[in-house]
Amino acid sequence: MSKDDDEFSHDLDERQEQLEQRLRQQIDALATDFADLGPDLRWTLVRGLIHQAIHFAAEREDIEFCAIATYLGDMIGHAHELMHDNEPTQAPREKLVH
Repeated sequence: MSKDDDEFSHDLDERQEQLEQRLRQQIDALATDFADLGPDLRWTLVRGLIHQAIHFAAEREDIEFCAIATYLGDMIGHAHELMHDNEPTQAPREKLVH
């Protein structure tokens, strides 16, 4: 990897971080605006974000289905870890079994 590639990667990582921070602000604002949904708010918001992100990706030719499917698969594992990682000594493959 050349120095230019490394700088581009670093800049892209930084921009990704900035974009995700901005998304978080927008998500917080939406949560405030739709607080009347009560306990259904989080799930409704998550479903809407995922659904709209898939449409955003599908409307463009520069994102491949396989990349989306792979990323979503990775995010399933990430979500599971964030929500159920109460057994740190358990083997990773056993953590995914309910």
